[in-house]
Amino acid sequence: MNNELLHHLEQRITAAVEEIATLRQRIQELEMQNYELSEERDELNNKLSQSSEQQANWENSLNDMLNKLNQLDQ
Repeated sequence: MNNELLHHLEQRITAAVEEIATLRQRIQELEMQNYELSEERDELNNKLSQSSEQQANWENSLNDMLNKLNQLDQ
């Protein structure tokens, strides 16, 4: 009886150790994916900021030109 119990416990421990190893590997994969997604998000945020700044500059230039045209019309 004791040998059967020990064997059963040994099997459960082995299975638990394997599952822990699998979960650690999955955690590493998710951490890498998270890092890559963070890098991609930061890159997209930078592009968005640049586009917003460029749009603001274009709007300012257009407003300046319109103001100059309005001054010429007066």
